[in-house]
Amino acid sequence: MTDGKLPKIACLSIDVEPDLRCPDQRIRLLEDDTRLDALCSLLRRNNVPLTCFVVMKHAARHARVFTSLANKVEAEFAVHSFSHDQRSPATAEEVGRSWDTYCDLWNRPPRGYRSPNCVIDTQGLRNIVDRGFVYDSSIVPSIRFDQYSYNNLYLPTEPYVFSSAEKHILEFPIACFGGIRLPLVLSYVKLFGLRAVQAANSVLTLPQVAAVYFHPYDLYVGEIADNIPGWKKYAHLRNAGNGLRILEGLIEMLKENGYQFMLMESAAEKLRAANLPVLSSLDSKQSR
Repeated sequence: MTDGKLPKIACLSIDVEPDLRCPDQRIRLLEDDTRLDALCSLLRRNNVPLTCFVVMKHAARHARVFTSLANKVEAEFAVHSFSHDQRSPATAEEVGRSWDTYCDLWNRPPRGYRSPNCVIDTQGLRNIVDRGFVYDSSIVPSIRFDQYSYNNLYLPTEPYVFSSAEKHILEFPIACFGGIRLPLVLSYVKLFGLRAVQAANSVLTLPQVAAVYFHPYDLYVGEIADNIPGWKKYAHLRNAGNGLRILEGLIEMLKENGYQFMLMESAAEKLRAANLPVLSSLDSKQSR
């Protein structure tokens, strides 16, 4: 990889957070062995490892389930902030609390971080770098218009190194189709339909390193749809009962494209020797 050519790597991840707008902050996937076993069977059947970004505020009460999950499939556990508060996705306090909670629960430091709703700024990334994380996957190189809005169309679609002072971190951008920059996230795939995404795949390019993700509730959102206000309820109800089938179709599509699935921490190690771009800011006028 010293020639700058990246291998075709796919990393499947899940943001382990409370079900969307659930007043009791339940994570039904972790409460129901049948649901979890169905997901694990899919992963084993396709020989796909899973990177789990966990909201640390809720990690301890599901510790037994995480142990069971790690015994059933190849999995790693990373940080999805401490509280999943979109107002402070990666403040120094939020990052520090998530780091300490992870260390207490798993008896080792975490390696990866993802901010809530993939909303982060330059200072947030610096806080993650300074705390000692090895990789981050908070950037969607696309555009979003709702209350979690961002415009990252100018940012790289392939992995790069973010530098803060003398420290560095590897950034795994969320995979987007070239040109239209549609994120390869299960909620979007369900909305547009698997066939439409497969058609896009036949004419548009994906990055060499494809980080894709889903949420627990993507697999059963029809059961919690009444918690979701406005038009988003109807968007989430699209293919609401087909989450697992569409997830498997997405995996098969990436395999047919020649991607090898691996954990993000394994991919980070593999990319260590790659000649990656270096950024020190997420601003549109970046220093490299």
